[in-house]
Amino acid sequence: METRGNGAGETARPPGQWLAAFTFVLTVGITFAAVDWWPGASRGLDAFTNLLIMVGLGGLLLIAGLVWAVKTLYLVGRDRRWSWWIVPAPAIVVAALLVILLVPAPFHSARGDFEAAAQRFSTSPESQAFDVNVGPFTISSITREADGTIYFHDSDQAFFHAIGGWVYSPAEAPTGDGMYEKFESRHIDGPWYEFNARHPNW
Repeated sequence: METRGNGAGETARPPGQWLAAFTFVLTVGITFAAVDWWPGASRGLDAFTNLLIMVGLGGLLLIAGLVWAVKTLYLVGRDRRWSWWIVPAPAIVVAALLVILLVPAPFHSARGDFEAAAQRFSTSPESQAFDVNVGPFTISSITREADGTIYFHDSDQAFFHAIGGWVYSPAEAPTGDGMYEKFESRHIDGPWYEFNARHPNW
């Protein structure tokens, strides 16, 4: 049973309901931003907005974690007491991490749409298209190179000279073909790659 005192003899209060509720709200927001899914939204937010949300809420979550740690150390270390209200805050954070790790990446949820778009565009007489919807994504441009490599530029990842998206490259790993000042790709599986690049400062 929790006890309270007055003045110098007051015992520490355990991290309570308010901290658990605050942690829950913060971790839900961070989880939504991490998996780019927001209730009631027809599509996700852009990558930069999600990053700002995660940084802002992450800072608040760090403060909440420090408060939880200090109160817990006082309660367990100094007062030699235990309260079940110590458990919810870290449990919520662990549950959120599991959700982030287990929920499929947005690309995988729309894999069929990308496959269909790649097959359709590989035989199209046009080598470039603009403002195309692929699943829940708005693709600012699709570009097919001479070797059959197809670049899907995600409009949500466009920020100043930076761009990102996905590449259908059945022959070999994409290199950017000299179109970018900086180009990095990560193999997803099969002929698919995720890329981040920077346009030249023309």
